[in-house]
This record gives sequence, structure tokens and C-alpha cells, in this order.
Amino acid sequence: MIEWRWLSGWTEDELVPRLHEARALGRNYAAGAGEMTLEAGWSQVHSVGLLGHELPGPPRPEGLFERARKVLETFDFSDPRIVRWHFSADEPLRGRTVLLELISLGKKLRYLCAVRVGGTRQEQGEKCSVYGFNFETLDGHIEAGREWFLLKKDHHTGEVHFHIEASWRPGEFPNWWSRVGFTLVGRRYQRAWHRLTHVRLRELTRRRPDLVGQPAHSGELEHSGHELDLGPVQFFAQRAPGQRKTQMDEEVEAVHRGQWLTPLGLGVLAGMRSMSAPTLVSRRLSQAPGPRTDPLTEALAKPWVPKVLGLLALGELVMDKLPKTPARVKFVPLAGRVVTGALAAISSVAGQRRGVVALAGVLGGAAAVVSAWAFYELRNVATKRFHVPSVAAAFTEDALVAALASRLMPVVEARAE
Repeated sequence: MIEWRWLSGWTEDELVPRLHEARALGRNYAAGAGEMTLEAGWSQVHSVGLLGHELPGPPRPEGLFERARKVLETFDFSDPRIVRWHFSADEPLRGRTVLLELISLGKKLRYLCAVRVGGTRQEQGEKCSVYGFNFETLDGHIEAGREWFLLKKDHHTGEVHFHIEASWRPGEFPNWWSRVGFTLVGRRYQRAWHRLTHVRLRELTRRRPDLVGQPAHSGELEHSGHELDLGPVQFFAQRAPGQRKTQMDEEVEAVHRGQWLTPLGLGVLAGMRSMSAPTLVSRRLSQAPGPRTDPLTEALAKPWVPKVLGLLALGELVMDKLPKTPARVKFVPLAGRVVTGALAAISSVAGQRRGVVALAGVLGGAAAVVSAWAFYELRNVATKRFHVPSVAAAFTEDALVAALASRLMPVVEARAE
């Protein structure tokens, strides 16, 4: 089954018969666990986050592991801004059918499809304890595959980790434009859901024990989705051979390039266009949830700041094309680039140790100087030696700025959260 609605969801009276119908559905794929490999065309996604620590040994009653287990059993780990779960708590967990309400475009577009709990794990060995279950997608789901949700406690260290492991491929779509939209932005939503799931589980188990094990909403059915004010989680993904690289794949690769590439990249941006780096950082900070730990990021995160910086950046693009604009390597323009590059770089590593923040500022400022001189010389070579029109050279540099900013966006976003 697959349904979609615009601007509204489904009432409980509508969900009850749909859940009953979904219980008769079969899986929308035929492969067994051993066949769902990269070589067989199944993409792999794995995210893992540290929930916290307990005393060493097996899980303790009312400890972190047990609290997290109760959250999993009510499916409240899922962020309701992306996916809500509708189910009957009267069904045993193993074999339970669940309706997923997939939410996108700022809660304007919603899809309803079904999954089933296909298997469970509850193990307590000498070295670790494991609890979890998997979902299998049913006929009509926009994805096909299996996804495991697992809690693992190391008895030696007391660490409790949460793992999400999925093998998937595209499923069925109700219309052509849904397929196009899924191709363009589906992976971004998938990545956001993974990240927020880990953050949400930590928040519930460590700061909101009053909500643990309690359904967010209930009537004839149970519904996940306690509202929380929600922040980084390791994310790994591999494409099946022959599949085109998606936007999410590019974002994931960008996140793993190393934290020092971000300050350097922002410094290069500032050397090319002084306002581009702080505008990019401010925009991402204003979109990311969570408290700010220092005055600089708090200021840049205010909703009006990226708008003002954006206007200044636009004005700089115009000024760059004017013949009387002073060269960027003059003292004042160059000093401005050093300052904006350093501030943007510092903001990208905010919350880390002072030495890391200081080094990021130095890297950002130094990269701005090198970038300003390098692109100044390149512009001179292009216009004087190869007789490229000055305006054409300027627009080419603008395009390079846009390309670099697009590559830095996912990295800055990950640092901001």
C-alpha cells in the first residue's frame, strides 16, 4: 500500500482500517539476509552513536540500556518531523505491522506505507548484551529492504551504543514526480533521519526519563512522536555497484574528509569573496537546532544575520565587477578577508578545545591570504596574457565560489549540529 496527501495527514479513524489491510501485505522483496549485498544491487547504510555509560556488567534495571530498550519498543526514537509510526500495542513485537507516515517539504507532503517487524534479538553473553529488532518493507513501500535497530552494551567498559543497519533499494512510487523527488532529496531526508534518531534517543534516555516507555499519543492505535527540542553521529553508506552517486553520498563523503579541510575551505572562500564564508556558516548555523556554546556562533545563528550577510555578499559580487574597486591584495581588503576567513573557520569548530579553535582561526586566515593572492594573480594572467574580458573572468571566479560553497555546505552543516 502507498498513499500520499498534500497539507494533511490521516486521522485515527482512517488509520485503523488501513493498518488492518496492511496486515495482509507481503514483503516487497524476495531476497534473504545473505543475498542483500552490494554486489547484488543492495545499498548499505550503517549509523552508530554512543548513548552513554552504565556501570560495567550486564544491563541494570532502570539503567541506560533498559531505558533505551523501552524507547525502542514504543518506536519513539523516530523524529516525528520526518517519520511517524502508527501501530497497535496489542500485537506482539515480532510480526507487528506498522504504518509509517513519511513527512517532507515542511510537513506539506506526506506518504503512508507499511512495514513489519520481521525479527528480534535479545542476547546476553559474557562480553556484551544486545537488544533490537528489524523492519521489513511491505508491498507499496517507496523503499525495499530490511533495517535493524540494535542496542549493544559492552560489559567491560559499560558503554551503550545504538546501531542502525539497513540494506535497501528503491521501491514503488505512486506517481512519476514522487520518484523524481525521491531521487533528488530522498537521501538527504534519510541522512537527517539517522542523525536525529541518535540525538533523540540520547535525549529521551538521558534527560527525559518521564517520557520513556510512554506513547506520544494513543487511542485505538499508538502513535510515536513526543515533541522534543533537539545536534554529530558517525554515518556510513555504500552504493551498490552501478548506481549513480546521490546527493547524500556526496554529503557523507564530504563529512569524512577531515575537520581541518573545513576551516581551510572557508578561508579559501573568504579570499575569493570576503563575505561568502561567514554567509555560508551563518546560514547553516541558523538552520541547525540546539544551543550555542559561544557568543560568535550565537550571533551568527540569529535568523536575521544570514539575511544581512547575504545582502553584503551580493553587494560584493557587484562591486567586484566595477573598474574602480581596489585590488583585493591591498591592505584593507586583504585584512578584511583575513578576518572573515578566520571568524568563519572558528565558527566551524565551535565547541571544541581552545587549541583546536585557535588553530582553525589561523588556518582560515592564512588560507584567505593565499587564496586572495592566488586568484588575484590568476585574474591578471587571464585578462592580460590571454585577453579574457575582465567581467568574464570575474563571473568565472563567482562560479568557482559557488562550486566550493556547495561542496562545503554538508560539512558546515554537520559541524553546526
